[in-house]
Amino acid sequence: MVGAVLTAGTMLGVLAPAAGGTAAWAEGPQHVTSTFSDHFTAQPGELCDFTYHNEFMATVDALIFADGSEIDHIVINAIHTNMDTGFVLTETDHLSDHIASDGVIKEVGIVWHLRNADGQIVVVHAGQLVFNPATGEIVKFTPNINPDFAAVICPALGGSPAP
Repeated sequence: MVGAVLTAGTMLGVLAPAAGGTAAWAEGPQHVTSTFSDHFTAQPGELCDFTYHNEFMATVDALIFADGSEIDHIVINAIHTNMDTGFVLTETDHLSDHIASDGVIKEVGIVWHLRNADGQIVVVHAGQLVFNPATGEIVKFTPNINPDFAAVICPALGGSPAP
C-alpha cells in the first residue's frame, strides 16, 4: 500500500532522531510522541485519472527499543479530494505499526475509514499488512486490506486508477 509505505517512512524519519545515545537505554525503551502533517497533489495519470489532492495530520505515540525495534500507535486524519469534481472524502484511521529491528513493518488496524460529506461510510478496510519499506515488498496482507492505494482511493472519489 503506497499510502502506508509513505506514511511509515515519514514517521520513521521523524522518530529516528529520538533514538539518542546508548546511555538513555539503561532505563528501558524511549517514549516519543510526535504530530506532523503534509499534503500532496497528483496530476491526472500519476495516481488517478483526475487531479488528486491529499492533506493529512498524523499523531504517533512510539516506544523505541535499544535494538532498533519500535511500536507506534498512530492516528491519521486525512482529507482526500477529487480536484476535478470537488468531491471530498474524510478519513480517520487508528493503527499500530510494529517495526522489527530489520526494518520490516507489521501494520495492524483500520487503514481506510472514508466518509462522504454527509458522514456516511464509503470505504472501510481493516486488518494486517506486512511490508519491507527498504525494498517496497509487501510480504503479506489480510483479505480486507487492498495494498493498492490507487485501486481504493480513485474509485471512492469517482474515478479510476491511472493506467
